[in-house]
Amino acid sequence: MPIVPDGALGPPHAIDFAWDEPNYLSHFYFLPADTHDRLLSLTKNANFALAIGSAEWIRARFAPFDADRQMRDYLAAAWADMAPGWRCAYFFPPDDDWRGPVRGPMVAAMTILNDAMSGRGDNPEQADRAVWMHNLAMHVVKPSVPYTAWWEAMVARLEQTHSWTVEGPPVVDIFADRFPQGDSVSPEALMQDVVYDPAQALRQLERFVERERRDGNPFVLDETEMG
Repeated sequence: MPIVPDGALGPPHAIDFAWDEPNYLSHFYFLPADTHDRLLSLTKNANFALAIGSAEWIRARFAPFDADRQMRDYLAAAWADMAPGWRCAYFFPPDDDWRGPVRGPMVAAMTILNDAMSGRGDNPEQADRAVWMHNLAMHVVKPSVPYTAWWEAMVARLEQTHSWTVEGPPVVDIFADRFPQGDSVSPEALMQDVVYDPAQALRQLERFVERERRDGNPFVLDETEMG
């Protein structure tokens, strides 16, 4: 079952939002206090998962206009960054090929995930990235009601399963290669009609990443590979 159910957005919706290419950051690079404060209670992995999930809604929004396989594979591979022994390859599409009100938001979503992954070892505030992705989705996903309903349900679920209060406060290991991120979160956590059990999340996540690798996703790398 996908994160965005088939047909969730109905028939293709016209591209009727503003897209300022030179100043594209203005469409999402801000932190509404109410949303940001709420997400700060979630683990870093929970916020990273939320960012991937919102990016899937952005991809679904533009699929009727540009069903580019690279974005599909990259979003799926991003889950590998939470799976032991795996990681997601860095990817940034050439600017000249990714412009305009369709591919512009698509590459903006991938850029936010790039930023989230590239700094995980330096303890970035993943809630920022989750909020930026949510802002972008709210700007471009039409109709917005299915997305906002999903968002509210998933934030509530993660508050119950992957908040620091539930998992316990992070303990920093000075010898680790990254700051505490929280327990593993699997794609099932973001599937609204699936009963999610956090105790099964690590195995679900590993199965998902292994399947993507087996199916030839070029962005899924094991920890020994460069890219």
